[in-house]
Amino acid sequence: MRKLPFIILTFAFLLVQCSGNKAVNLVKNNRSDYKIVISENADAKTIRAAEIFREYIQKSSGVALPVVADTCIGTSKEILIGGSKRLREFPELLKIKPLPEDGYRIKTFGARMVILGGGKNGLIYGVTGFLRDYLGCRKFSPVEEFVPQKENISIPAIDKFDSPKVNFRCVNGVFNRDPSYREWHRIDQVSDIFAQGYYVHTFERLIPWEEYFAEHPEYFAEVGGRRTNQQLCMTHPEVVRIIIEKLRSEMKKQPEKQVWSVSQNDNAIYCTCPECQKIIDREGSPAGPVFDLVNKVAEAFPDKIISTLAYRFSRHAPRYLKPRENVQVMLCTIECERSRPIADNPEPESQSFQQDMMDWNAISDRIYLWDYTVNFHHHVSPFPNLHVLQPNIQFFLKNDAYEMFQQTNTAIGHEFSELKSAMIAALLWDPFANIDSVRQDFLDHFYGDAAGKISQYIDDLEKTTLASGQVLDIYGHPVSLSEKLLSPDNARRFMQILDTAETIVEDQPVYLNRVRVARLPLQYALMEIGKNDMFGERGWYKKEEGKYILRQDMKARFDRFIEVCEQNNIQSLDERGLTPEKYLQATEHFIDVQIEGNLAFEKPVTAHPHPAQKYSGGDLMKLTNGVQGANDYKAHWLGWEAEDFDLLLDLGKITSGRTIKTNSLYDQNSWILHPKQVECLISKEGRNFATLGNIEVSGDQRDEERIRSYIFQSGENFRYVKIRIRGTKALPDWHPSAGGKSWVFIDEITVQ
Repeated sequence: MRKLPFIILTFAFLLVQCSGNKAVNLVKNNRSDYKIVISENADAKTIRAAEIFREYIQKSSGVALPVVADTCIGTSKEILIGGSKRLREFPELLKIKPLPEDGYRIKTFGARMVILGGGKNGLIYGVTGFLRDYLGCRKFSPVEEFVPQKENISIPAIDKFDSPKVNFRCVNGVFNRDPSYREWHRIDQVSDIFAQGYYVHTFERLIPWEEYFAEHPEYFAEVGGRRTNQQLCMTHPEVVRIIIEKLRSEMKKQPEKQVWSVSQNDNAIYCTCPECQKIIDREGSPAGPVFDLVNKVAEAFPDKIISTLAYRFSRHAPRYLKPRENVQVMLCTIECERSRPIADNPEPESQSFQQDMMDWNAISDRIYLWDYTVNFHHHVSPFPNLHVLQPNIQFFLKNDAYEMFQQTNTAIGHEFSELKSAMIAALLWDPFANIDSVRQDFLDHFYGDAAGKISQYIDDLEKTTLASGQVLDIYGHPVSLSEKLLSPDNARRFMQILDTAETIVEDQPVYLNRVRVARLPLQYALMEIGKNDMFGERGWYKKEEGKYILRQDMKARFDRFIEVCEQNNIQSLDERGLTPEKYLQATEHFIDVQIEGNLAFEKPVTAHPHPAQKYSGGDLMKLTNGVQGANDYKAHWLGWEAEDFDLLLDLGKITSGRTIKTNSLYDQNSWILHPKQVECLISKEGRNFATLGNIEVSGDQRDEERIRSYIFQSGENFRYVKIRIRGTKALPDWHPSAGGKSWVFIDEITVQ
């Protein structure tokens, strides 16, 4: 008789197994007898998983399933989420080895279903995976989703196991800040593993130059025989000691955090003092002193992971020095060209990166790959790189990078941000997924009947990029696309495809709006190209009867762009936080050409010293072409680095009673500040000058307007105008690269 309960349990289990192929009718006619069962001691992740399951079943069917503890009386209609006493009824589940971190298993047993998860977020991913794969739910962004409306929810027999191929998966951007978005796309955020305040570029935090440089310049980098506060000297023993003491103190405040960054500041400067140079010569790379320092720090904290960058000057692996086991190598792809996969790209920097990737893999088992899939300066501009996402991630994984940080453009309005983020997240989970199916599934749900045309547009962008040899630069201006990818013929073809897409869904407001948002990057690029060709065929103005007239088609494009931005509450257009409102102001400023009544129009200007050749070709005629520079320093602005300079304008004849004006640009992320002082002087003969006054920019320029105007009045006769600029020369203390050389950018001198 003692064996009877076991016999009954075994017989019951066999019945369950025999009936395992039957569908689970979770909801029927908007009613359900099911309960969600969790452990009476359920942790926060289990409770959250149950909440998500309940929320989306209710959104889909209107049925709110009760969530109960496993202490209640069991029934045949239960959804078991996480470990609980109920699992004793399923011996085969108890026998399997523990699930990997973030992995999950979904299995039906007759009328019941079990969802189990590995450590960290496996259980939550099991629930969102079920809702995605078997209910058809989609999460497009933090604010947009698709939940099918169902009177009946019938689940087929399931036995599904899934786990990620990449251990740490971060798709960095605005969407990543939303917890629900991370749950649905199975991605991480930096704070999951890194200590707060200690994620890249931490030398300044560990040894602040404001505190140490005055008394101990020897702690800082020697460049050209002089010490600079922009980087540390990595071989000085006191530098090592101070960093270790600082970290020991900081680790007490965040004892649970495992990864701590000890990494170079964000510039290209490195120490060449005799000791550092000796290591550089031996190792064949400035990475040598970096890893010499970091290894010493890592030795002091064997139970922590010390992360450091292989970035810019430190990207090439050292010849002999190897990172300790607890050193994480954060390898960055910033120099690579983006139109072709890194592994197949003939461009020199991409080939160089291939070698670096393999070299680091040969000496380190902890590679954290930092990739860039975005045009930083123009998030809302065509950047057709979707086709390189999978081969690049596969290449990283092939070289044993099991932690990946994908820096991309995830915000409403950015170029295909919802699609790109979803594709990257899917590939970080499984680099060998059928990415074409992932893409098409997203397009079908997001664009409805217009999906085919949006797909055609994406394919056309890709094919044209590859066929034309277009280079994709993560800091590139849309003007760089004007001759190849966005030639007049190509741009017209792209516009026609999107016109058709709008027509297809013109009576479906949600899909129509999404198509219009998808058009924004093309509109933006063509407007920027037009600014560079202001009076040409693609420009904003046409000449009629000797006068320059604003083209109404360009004005209409601009108005529509701003309208769609406002309708969708689009917050930013680039990494620097350019808002549509600021873009509106800058563009209105730009297209307000200074021709009528402007005596300086197309008059010659000389400069001493000459501006940098790499911006606007150093062409001084940009200062009097009637076009005022807008928000991007790469178009129409002229730049001088860390120096004072004079501009001399010759009007060709004497005039009087005029207003003289010029402008400067501010972009602290690009090390561009307004000048300290602008002085205007005038002369009749070009030798003896009288000043009209000085305008000073006071304060530390921590938060400045993008464009400043300097206006001077003259009631005297003059022919020559001298603009004397006193540059800022060095970045202020608050700047991340304090002490580095700063730029001044000037555009357009007008005399009216």
